[in-house]
Amino acid sequence: MKRYDFWQEYKRVVRALLIACVVIFAVLALSKEIQTYSRFILLSSFALLFILMPFEKYILKRWLYRMKIWGREALVLGDDPFFEKEVFGNPYLGYIRSDSHPAKTLFIASNHQSADEIEMILDDTVKHKQEVIFIPLIKSYDFSDSYIIHLFNARTNLIVLENKLLSRVNQLLKGFSDYLLTLLLFPFAFLLISAISVLIKYQEPHSPIFFRQPRMGKDAKSFVCYKFRSMHHDADALLDEYLVTHPEEVDNYEKYHKYENDPRVTPIGRFLRKTSLDELPQILNVIRGEMSLIGPRPYMFEEEEKIGEKTSMILAVKPGITGMWQVLGRSDIDFKSRVTLDVWYVRNWSLWTDFVILVKTIKVVLQREGAI
Repeated sequence: MKRYDFWQEYKRVVRALLIACVVIFAVLALSKEIQTYSRFILLSSFALLFILMPFEKYILKRWLYRMKIWGREALVLGDDPFFEKEVFGNPYLGYIRSDSHPAKTLFIASNHQSADEIEMILDDTVKHKQEVIFIPLIKSYDFSDSYIIHLFNARTNLIVLENKLLSRVNQLLKGFSDYLLTLLLFPFAFLLISAISVLIKYQEPHSPIFFRQPRMGKDAKSFVCYKFRSMHHDADALLDEYLVTHPEEVDNYEKYHKYENDPRVTPIGRFLRKTSLDELPQILNVIRGEMSLIGPRPYMFEEEEKIGEKTSMILAVKPGITGMWQVLGRSDIDFKSRVTLDVWYVRNWSLWTDFVILVKTIKVVLQREGAI
């Protein structure tokens, strides 16, 4: 039985349900029975299946894993902490670390052995193991949507990766999904923006509601990024006084580009940052075509030098209100790791990746994970 991570299997389930939905409606139309059945009930049933099926599988697999029914013993070649955290710590995959040789699966980390050593290991183990699983040496690309060309005469394989962002169709789909979701969210966002504006103005009547700052957009074009003002009007003076007595915060900012305990932040501002609601006005940037709902974080111009050679890659797309950095750590990860996450997003973009990030963003915001 093939094993997949939750989001990879969810994608396959959604694809199967979409095909089933199209087939059923096509059959009913061709047989002229379409009026016999309620289209609303059929569509509602499929909508519920999109939600319920994956999560029923998630709950069931975790329960079976605890009951030691959904489990597969596996050996690991080499000592890599990646396996303990990402493989054996994932009940949905169901692999269990074993030191016994009868285990049916062998994991190989490609960066620990040479090609000749791996070939020798394969010759020795493929006769006894049902599965041999490689972790690619290059981890910054997603190979799940690639395809393999088998050259029979050369007895080798070609792995084909495609840059989906170069597709005009994909660019139009991403732009369309941005505007569609923005229109759906705007009435709710407008009510929130109005309520938060009143609170900010009540707390500091003589200070502006919004914070505006030039940021780098697609192709390094400058645009004004909007956020709710979350700092006191005399922020600079407060910070200078604070850093005198807390010099360790200078190192913290150098690493994370944030202060651990920023004295400039107002009480309402701290709440807005914890819930990420301070970024809600960026929906105006999306409407103006300067930002996307999902993408790399909008970097400041003074950060360009620190981003380094990856700048052109990150600036190949519009920055986003949310993205990989927000769902995989937010302020808990350092600046270099944020850049790495944004580069991974650009290299491996797909509409499905955007969907996963959107769902994870809701979870992160509600749980306030990694926020300051």
